[in-house]
Amino acid sequence: MAVDQWQSRIEALEGKVTDLEARLDLKNKEVAYMYIHSNWALIRWYLAREQDRSGEGSEIYVRTKNAETLIDRQLSRNLRDVHFASDPMEVAYRWRIESTVILKENGYTFFD
Repeated sequence: MAVDQWQSRIEALEGKVTDLEARLDLKNKEVAYMYIHSNWALIRWYLAREQDRSGEGSEIYVRTKNAETLIDRQLSRNLRDVHFASDPMEVAYRWRIESTVILKENGYTFFD
């Protein structure tokens, strides 16, 4: 084989590797987004249920609203971080840990 043929094959393979790396990066980001959103949906559902059970003005209602607000404030920052992180799941796991800490500070330990 001539050098030109090898060069074109190498360039084709490099292009394929670059494409696969980009697709893998996109999939990793999608998985991290899904992880955060699914956990956030579960947390919000539970906190909304607690709010409905206890009624507005109760101590439990105030705690659930506080936890929901604090976690929600972190959400956009962490979703933005997922996009720019070299390891998107690390950001998702960090968000989950931070959310669990907030829930514990507000009296909830069901995510342990």
